[in-house]
Amino acid sequence: ALVAVRGNSSKSSINMRSFSKILSRPKFRRSSSQCARDPRMQASSVRDPRMQPSHVISEGEWRKQAEMEAENMRRLLGGGNISRGKYTKHPIYNFIFEYYMFKPKTLFRYSPGLGKALEGASSEDPHLSSRGFSFQDSEGETYAWADPSLVTGQRLGSIRWAQDLLKATSDRKPELFCHGLHEWAMLYHPEKSTFEPPHKYQSLPLRVTQKELNDVVDKADGIRCTHFDAYRFFSKDATPRNNVQLTRQTQLEFEQPGCLHANMDLFKWTVKLTPWIPSHFLYTTLKHAIACRVLDMRASPYDVEGMGEGFDLSPIQIETVEGQAEYQRTQAELWKQAQPIRAQLIKYYEEFLTYHEDSDIGPLTPGTRTASS
Repeated sequence: ALVAVRGNSSKSSINMRSFSKILSRPKFRRSSSQCARDPRMQASSVRDPRMQPSHVISEGEWRKQAEMEAENMRRLLGGGNISRGKYTKHPIYNFIFEYYMFKPKTLFRYSPGLGKALEGASSEDPHLSSRGFSFQDSEGETYAWADPSLVTGQRLGSIRWAQDLLKATSDRKPELFCHGLHEWAMLYHPEKSTFEPPHKYQSLPLRVTQKELNDVVDKADGIRCTHFDAYRFFSKDATPRNNVQLTRQTQLEFEQPGCLHANMDLFKWTVKLTPWIPSHFLYTTLKHAIACRVLDMRASPYDVEGMGEGFDLSPIQIETVEGQAEYQRTQAELWKQAQPIRAQLIKYYEEFLTYHEDSDIGPLTPGTRTASS
């Protein structure tokens, strides 16, 4: 049954019967013609009751919520206009915007999640994503909903893989002994190296000399990195010093919840499920990713103190016993904060995938493609 959720809208509640008829019509407007043409897309539509929204949110209510979420996001990112170019040299935001490779406007697109239709929304509405939504007109009134049938086989496979990764990570005990050495490993280049100097991924000054940086890595009892997407940026000299040789194919075996970057990636996995996930959760995961990035930079060999207004970027000197202890304490706090976030994200993934229980498309490891793609 379709239930009208009233807010400050002056419109009357939606007639359940007439709206059900609208949803069952064979001709309806979708936001992505590419998805509609893709033979790998699930053969489900608004004819399938599982894909239909069960509630309607009044226009006044959802627009108010969308504006509030957008304002919260702007404040989180320092206010003003938000663009990738704005943060090129920012020690915290540069990583978020450049490494995760998403469009900044994604942060400001509203979605109530699955099962809810938005009254008064159209395909041209700037508050909504241009993909993943279905739209319907009826007697001059418009509705939109995040439609789980609008997913390609390629994306569905990658969503299944991400869910597997989140669950595997959640089931493990945290490992809190890496001391943030991954940033040092990316720049490690001993004097007698036969390799070219490693590429410096950030245009930031160092707070230590190259010799001091090398000594920190040399004196460490190996590098204990469990996150492939950090490990793959290690210098060629540092790679064999890691306690395990990581690959994309073994990522599900080694990802663990104490890892700073695994917790930052909760934001990435939220973006992947957009717009079939409540948009307020983007704020939750981005806020945590920023907190993780602050520790990442404070423990790095980069000199970022005084950079990034509003952030304490004083160095945590992991080259000392005291610095290692401080890093470990802060890392443990961030792990604890991430636990309920990861658990909720897994629930959102499970909810989405219940709409595709009949699909024979399995998990798709990043970097691979389906046979028909």
